[in-house]
Amino acid sequence: MSRLKLWASVGLALCAGWSSAEEGMVPDRGYSFERGTRHDLENGVRVVDEEKKDGYDKNKKAEAERNARAVAMHVQNLSDPDEKIRETSAEMLGYLTAVEAIPNLIEALNDQHINVQIKAHGALNKITGQNFGYKNYAAWKKWWMSNSKEFLAKQQAGVSQLNETRGMYMNTLGLEALKSAQFAQATRMFQEAVNADPKIPDYRNNLGLALMEQGRPIDAINYFQEALGLNDRLPQPYMNIGSCFARLNRHIEAQHWYRKAMLTDKEGKLWEPFWTLGKEFLRKGSFPMAMEFLEQAQLKAQKNNIFDPRIYRDLALTYYGLDQYYSAWIAVNDVKRLGYELDEGFVKKVRQALIAQGYDPDNLDPMGNPGSPSPPAGATPRETANSGR
Repeated sequence: MSRLKLWASVGLALCAGWSSAEEGMVPDRGYSFERGTRHDLENGVRVVDEEKKDGYDKNKKAEAERNARAVAMHVQNLSDPDEKIRETSAEMLGYLTAVEAIPNLIEALNDQHINVQIKAHGALNKITGQNFGYKNYAAWKKWWMSNSKEFLAKQQAGVSQLNETRGMYMNTLGLEALKSAQFAQATRMFQEAVNADPKIPDYRNNLGLALMEQGRPIDAINYFQEALGLNDRLPQPYMNIGSCFARLNRHIEAQHWYRKAMLTDKEGKLWEPFWTLGKEFLRKGSFPMAMEFLEQAQLKAQKNNIFDPRIYRDLALTYYGLDQYYSAWIAVNDVKRLGYELDEGFVKKVRQALIAQGYDPDNLDPMGNPGSPSPPAGATPRETANSGR
C-alpha cells in the first residue's frame, strides 16, 4: 500500500502542475483585440467580460483546491513509515512551493534518514530562499520562530509592481557600482534589490559577488547557496562558490564546485570554470591538464566574443612548462595585442628558449596560433570574471 501512496502522491502533484501549465499557455496578444473583451477608449484599459472573468476565477479556485489537497497529503506523508515516501513528499512540497508546510519540513530535518533530511532542506531552501544547511535544525527553527509572521505576511501580499521595479533598478545600480570596484556600495544596492524582490536569484548571486570582492567569501557563499535554492539550474552560483573556496585556499572544494558549474552549463557557454580549473592545474604544475582546460576556456570565451588576457597569460605559462616555446611565444604576443604586458623576465626566458632551438622570435608569425585573439571592432578585453545579471 505504501508504494501506491507514493505514486498517488506524485500523480496528484503532477496533475496540479499540468493544469497550471495549460492555463499559462495562452499566447500574449499585446494590444490586439480578442473576442470576448471590450476596450475602454477613454482610459485605455482592457475590460474582461464578466462571463469570461467568472470562468477564469472558477479555474483558479479549482487549481488552488487541487494544490491544497496535494500539500495536505504530502505533509501527512512526512510521517509515513516508508522513508522513500517521506523523501518523495518532502521534495514534492518544494515543487509545490508549499509555504504552509515550512514547520513540517523543518521537523523533517530531524528524520533518521539523511535523504529525507536533504530533500526537506532543498524544499525549505526553494520555498524560503534561506540556507542554513540540512544539519542545522536549530538555526532553521530559530529563524522560523523569529521571522514567520513577517515571512507569511509578505507571501500573502506578494511582490508589488513597485517593489519588482525597485528590485530591477537597485540591481542595475549595484552592477554599475560593481564594475567601478565600489564594492561596499554595490553590496547595499544588491541588498535592497533582494529585500524588494526576494524571489529573483540573480540579486542574491550579485550580492554574493559584492561580498566576495570585499574579502568576505564565507558570507558570499551563503548568498550563492540561497540563489541555488531559488534555481539550482544556474551555473554561475556554483562557479562563484568555487571562487570563494579558491580564495580560502581550499582548492579541493573549489575544483568540486567548478565541475558542478561545468555540468550545469547545459548551453556550454560558460568559460570561467574551465579557466579556473586550468589555473588550478597550472598552479600544481600539472601542465597537460592545465592546457586541456585552458584551451577549452579560450574556445568558449571566443565564441562569446570575449578575449580575456588572463587566459592567454596562463596559456603562455602552460606552454612554456610543456617546452612548447613557439606556442608560448604566440600566447605572449596575444597578451600584448590585447593591450597588456607579461613579466619581462618570463618573456625573456621564452625568447631565449626559442633562440636556443634555432628560431628568431622577431621573424615568427605572431598570428600563427589559430586560437589567437582577433577581436572585431568594438570588442574589449574582459578584465573581471563571474559578473552577474
